[in-house]
Amino acid sequence: MKQILSIQSAVTLGFVGNSVAAPVLTTMGHHPLAVDTIALAAHPGYGQRSGGAPTDDSFTNVLRALSLFDALANIDFVITGYLGSAHQAGPIHETISAWREQISDGIYILDPVLGDSDSLYVKPQIAESLQAKLLPLANIITPNRFELGFLATSKVTDLDAAIAAGQKLLTTHPRLCAVFATGICRKSGTLDDIGDLLITENDAPLWLPARCCKTSPSRNIPGGGDLLTAVMTGYLANGMDLVQAAGNASQMAQRIIANSAGTRDLSLMQHLHLLQN
Repeated sequence: MKQILSIQSAVTLGFVGNSVAAPVLTTMGHHPLAVDTIALAAHPGYGQRSGGAPTDDSFTNVLRALSLFDALANIDFVITGYLGSAHQAGPIHETISAWREQISDGIYILDPVLGDSDSLYVKPQIAESLQAKLLPLANIITPNRFELGFLATSKVTDLDAAIAAGQKLLTTHPRLCAVFATGICRKSGTLDDIGDLLITENDAPLWLPARCCKTSPSRNIPGGGDLLTAVMTGYLANGMDLVQAAGNASQMAQRIIANSAGTRDLSLMQHLHLLQN
């Protein structure tokens, strides 16, 4: 069992952020330590925003307490996702830096939740703080197609462009060892040949098409990227190498997405048993 610090959003209804990571990692045999960047009744797809982010002081104090309670030395992985404010990147940076002083081989996985459909859905200040403070610390990032292009300042329209953007990020961020991008179309303008793409320092790019979705159109369900990140982290914590963890996580996430009813929420609880195999 590994302890995994997960700093993400949380919702009461549905499954995004920590509301995905906590049940997934627990089912996979690990101990998630959840810190919520924002607490909402439901994700924005429900049509109304109810809830909000903690105060800056409250969020900072929670993270600093991890050092105060000598908890950092027991953490093997850190995941970060959606930020509730630009201020949160600072204390997260501080926490990861303190953690790395104790756990030199710990893995930080950044899910850069910034936007989709060719536009940001967070405030520009959040995107700027994530790029400045968190991206340079990350070992692995899990962007969607838009986020990959945004971070690499490149236009990502097809597989070749996605590979080039990922390799650019690996070159410009020395600590980064892998980019695991989602929603990548093989050819520009096509939506029926879509999948996930793993780009690493030493291996050839690995294209992982959404094979389980061949009988139905690929769907973008809120929390799908959070699911992929959590499952991959769980597999890494189980001892899989990165290529195996990414491949298995891609298949598992696509399977759960394909078998979810509708497009508003993942049918997560009905499929958690699949992660026990």
